[in-house]
Amino acid sequence: MATFTVSIPEELKKKIDEHPEINWAEYLKKKFEQRMKELNKFEELRNSGKL
Repeated sequence: MATFTVSIPEELKKKIDEHPEINWAEYLKKKFEQRMKELNKFEELRNSGKL
């Protein structure tokens, strides 16, 4: 599996750290997957001439 590193502002990191019950890596992975599905659908529509 690949590693992806992101820099975030210190204030955001503090807020994230207030919620250790959330698996942030898993959350972001799902969000990336969701966005890729949306982009793929957009590309399909654009390539088919429906956009």
